[in-house]
Amino acid sequence: MLFAFALIAAACGNDDDDAPAAPAPTAAPTEAATAAPAPTEAPDMGVPDNPDNGVTSDSIKVGWMGDLTGPTASSQSFNSHGIEAYFECVNESGGILGRMIDYLPEDDQFSAETAAINFTKLTEDDKVIALLGLGGSHISTQLQPDVEALNLPVIGPPQTIDIQLEGDQYFNNLAHYGDQADLAAGHIAATVGGIENAVVMGISLEVPSGTEFAAYVEQSVEKGGGTYVNTLYVAPGATEVTAQMVELQAGIDEQGVNYVTLHGSPGAGLVVMQGMADVGITDIPIIGIHGIAANSIWTEGPESVSDQTFGMHSFMTANNNIAASADMERCATLAGHDGEHLNLNFSHGFLNGYVFHQAVERAAETGELSRESLTEALKGTFDTMGITCPIDWSASNHSQCGAAFSLDPASGGMVPANPFSFYADSFDGQYGIEIG
Repeated sequence: MLFAFALIAAACGNDDDDAPAAPAPTAAPTEAATAAPAPTEAPDMGVPDNPDNGVTSDSIKVGWMGDLTGPTASSQSFNSHGIEAYFECVNESGGILGRMIDYLPEDDQFSAETAAINFTKLTEDDKVIALLGLGGSHISTQLQPDVEALNLPVIGPPQTIDIQLEGDQYFNNLAHYGDQADLAAGHIAATVGGIENAVVMGISLEVPSGTEFAAYVEQSVEKGGGTYVNTLYVAPGATEVTAQMVELQAGIDEQGVNYVTLHGSPGAGLVVMQGMADVGITDIPIIGIHGIAANSIWTEGPESVSDQTFGMHSFMTANNNIAASADMERCATLAGHDGEHLNLNFSHGFLNGYVFHQAVERAAETGELSRESLTEALKGTFDTMGITCPIDWSASNHSQCGAAFSLDPASGGMVPANPFSFYADSFDGQYGIEIG
């Protein structure tokens, strides 16, 4: 059964006929939205129960794995809340295929050991049909063989590393770290008058994605004729960065470092930025990964550093002129997450729920709903309500889309420095990098 929401065309221009109805807005459509079509009778897409794949007579079980209370919760928890908000609205209107969505998030606190236990619980005990997120590069790397063996679709993990481009089960809608490195190089070039004038030092969390991002940045900067000096690593959960600031100052004094790239969660980013402010490093601009594109970086960080900081991300918040804006705000409130519609990671989670919804209905057209049929259904195009670029996973399990974001004080939400299309030519589409 299609739930009674109005279909709104995505601001990015995708008008996929297979998209399900989106949550009905509570305010007038934005300029980017088109009028909703007249409702039509929903086709019969009933499917038999499949309890071994999380489909019962009255529910569809879907899981999420990530950090809700640990060192990266300042980023990952919003992702889970966005998914929860989407499904609150879905269930309010009757669910999907006449079944309620049973959303089962599991907190691993950024621990690979806990994640392995949670994965077993979700896949063997709860028997979820899919994961709408799998946080932590050290965790997705560890679980890659199991994900493939179980034919378990993973939609929109909150990091996109090389290993997640392998196999058939990861469906990535966040810009790959190679894309973010290309985007960073373009942003730096525009700031310093050409990439050849850039002297870059990286600061990364000491996790696989931190090493990978740093290697991609080095490649992108040097490919354009710039200089990459070194990467400084910060342990997850670190509360001070005194030693790293000594090295950064030495790089500035001795090698002319004029830009910093930053990998980490909002919490880690704030520690680094406060460390810079404490030692007086306030005139070096920062371009960070998607984890740095968080409201708290600007609302809680030292203004002397944050005023020259941007974070890269692939999604729009509800303060932007997109078709999903009113729905995101209403569903956030319904789920008890007031105000989170202004957070980019919430937007990511909300979109993951919407993509899952479309894929479930598409899979049901085959006559069964299973991990296998859902995986095949994901290999196509998806409406995004303007939250990100149009998604097409028919030929690749990756979606190239990104921009540099900062906080808009007037709305309290995040805004891109330029539209997604402005950065599209920066992506070289080359992935797989030697890390030595």
